Amino acid sequence: MGGRVMRRAALAGAVGLMLASAVSAAGPTPTCVDFLKISMLPRVAALGEASVAVRDAAWADANPGNLASAEGSLLTFSHTAWFQDISLEMLAFGTSTGRHALGLALSGLHTEPLAKYSSEDVYEGDFRYFDFLVAATYAMAPAPALRLGVTGKVIYEKIDWDSATGFAADFGTSYALPPRLLRGELSAGLVARNLGTKMGYFEKKYDLPLAGQGGLAYRPFWLPKSVDALVAVDYRATRGSAGAVLVGAEFEVMKTVALRLGSRGRSGGSDATLGLGVKIKNMTLDYAYMDPGQNLGATHRISLGFKTSGILPSPEASQ
Repeated sequence: MGGRVMRRAALAGAVGLMLASAVSAAGPTPTCVDFLKISMLPRVAALGEASVAVRDAAWADANPGNLASAEGSLLTFSHTAWFQDISLEMLAFGTSTGRHALGLALSGLHTEPLAKYSSEDVYEGDFRYFDFLVAATYAMAPAPALRLGVTGKVIYEKIDWDSATGFAADFGTSYALPPRLLRGELSAGLVARNLGTKMGYFEKKYDLPLAGQGGLAYRPFWLPKSVDALVAVDYRATRGSAGAVLVGAEFEVMKTVALRLGSRGRSGGSDATLGLGVKIKNMTLDYAYMDPGQNLGATHRISLGFKTSGILPSPEASQ
């Protein structure tokens, strides 16, 4: 029994190592459920993940507080084709009155069947690797320039016959300076992610990938009305990984087509990202491309979003 556990632990460790090596540089502290480090939304990924201060990136995955900046309701489905036949899907819904906001997200990572072998190199069948996350968010705008938000998460992971469940929370805030000061909007954001319980596998327990990220975003107002632009710079520190400076830029024409690029710069290399966004009426299609290197192959993300009127009563209606 002990040998079988060790073999399956090694198989699970191989999957985790592939995830960790593509997401960030290896660090001295092992963590679990490393899929929590992956940006699930193409726009965020294309901006080099420099997103905590981008006020209109109104997804809790970027910054829970900025969900209060959403206009009405937004339903988003995203798919990520990761390397080595690993896929990640997310379905997220958020609705805001401009003062209060609620969000719900379901996401999951899964692999194709993986072969397992005994210590004598005898084939013992296939196994699967699953991660599943349920998240609920509340955000508020106590002042026009201030956003606050919290996300509670239930995490489930299954590796062959073993599984683990954990709980975590994210906290986020952002603040925008008056536009007249810099002829544009300068905003600052701060997020703490994955504060929660350890998760156990094969009689061991591991920490969640706790992360802190802060940054600035600037949107100039002096460009022609048909053009919009954004520049964002973040710094992120993650347990078990090297710190990284994240940089992203977006250039949008006629509020219809947006080009994006970014870099998840870090010690030992730089991960360039590219992306494209298209808006047609109340529908948004986003795409992002990233090649993590290390001979793992490129990854592709695509999302489809639908915007509708809010389902929560506005402050005026409540009165």
